[in-house]
Amino acid sequence: MLERTIQPSFGKIEDIKLMEPKVHHLDNGIPIFSIDAGAQEVLRIELVFDAGTACSDQKLVASATNKLLTEGTTSHSAKEIAESVDFFGAYLETDVSHDDSSLVLYTLSKHLKSTIGTLAEVYFDANFPERELETYLLKHKQEQLVNEQKVSYLCAKGFSAALFGTEHPYGRSADISDYDQIGRDALVQFHESSIRDRVKYILVAGKLTDTTISQLNSALGQSARKPIPETIIGLNADTQKQVHVEKTDAVQNAIKIGRVLFPRTHPDHVGVQILSVILGGYFGSRLMANIREDKGYTYGIHAGIASLKHSGYLTISTEVGADVCDPALDEIFKEIEKLRNDLIPTQELELVRNYMLGSVLKSIDGPFNLASKWHGYLKHGLGTDAHDDLIHRIKTITPERLRELANTYLQRKDLVQVTAGKPF
Repeated sequence: MLERTIQPSFGKIEDIKLMEPKVHHLDNGIPIFSIDAGAQEVLRIELVFDAGTACSDQKLVASATNKLLTEGTTSHSAKEIAESVDFFGAYLETDVSHDDSSLVLYTLSKHLKSTIGTLAEVYFDANFPERELETYLLKHKQEQLVNEQKVSYLCAKGFSAALFGTEHPYGRSADISDYDQIGRDALVQFHESSIRDRVKYILVAGKLTDTTISQLNSALGQSARKPIPETIIGLNADTQKQVHVEKTDAVQNAIKIGRVLFPRTHPDHVGVQILSVILGGYFGSRLMANIREDKGYTYGIHAGIASLKHSGYLTISTEVGADVCDPALDEIFKEIEKLRNDLIPTQELELVRNYMLGSVLKSIDGPFNLASKWHGYLKHGLGTDAHDDLIHRIKTITPERLRELANTYLQRKDLVQVTAGKPF
């Protein structure tokens, strides 16, 4: 029996092995990465496309197309599609990011034969009914009207535009008027040009059976695979350094500070990631200790880096009272300057190492988390070498190297500052 009066011994994470998926190919050449793991008889099947929001010339088309895949085909209504998978305890979902999108089926392993047909139907034969499109546009237009009253949304929108430019695929945001420009024909065309017969790869995770791959091949591997268009996204060098989005009735002001960085394949990616965790990536971070615990300006402040296929960026985000917006900004930049000038104490760095290694361990706990981890690696053309390098760098990076990175990437002149709310 577990003795709960005795404190568990402290354990140090020495190594984290990443399970590598097996690779198969369907008859039409679509690669399948399979992760046979877990104790439960469930499967997650993810079809991945190069059909993110940055892949369409028209705002909202990519997101609307992906979200409406499950809302009707030429043979079945949205209700019938939902009921057909729900009957077997399964469900379908879609996801879209800047660079790619996914159509995902969660199902019991024993019911794959009964549910895979529905997945194939919405993938091949989605027809985007006018009524469902109208409902989608009305709902999201109302959501945007609500969001535009929030300083966090206005700040995020302004931050993306300041970093990349208002017309850049990574920097543009939809306006209310854009919803009135979306028609069914645009969705049908985008589905045809970027999704149908253009699966980049399939990720299968969970408890596979002897027939899982053959069932996928029968459902998805018989139609000719079409070329996947390559999206080339250049960067806009003219970033705006300081922007304020005014909202005079705001209760709080939102703050975002950051800069354009690089894709995940850059050799400094892991080092800057560690630096961002020290600055504001966990509850005991420097920004939390200063801005929340010591000054009481905010409930929370966070720093991190986002990885895009063709770029990446650093962001520091918080909301504070308008009357303390200036002092909060000063304190944020003071913490950045400390990273540039002073060596990080060994005890603090060891704490961050343990936190990050624990986070990595948590991120690969279970087959579905493993699939998500591999999605991130495959998106950037990476594999187990990148994972091993991540663990090695977390364990070995020095305070001197972190200070060097801070002086390279955290210079005040390179940082973009966006605020939203009352004038200050």
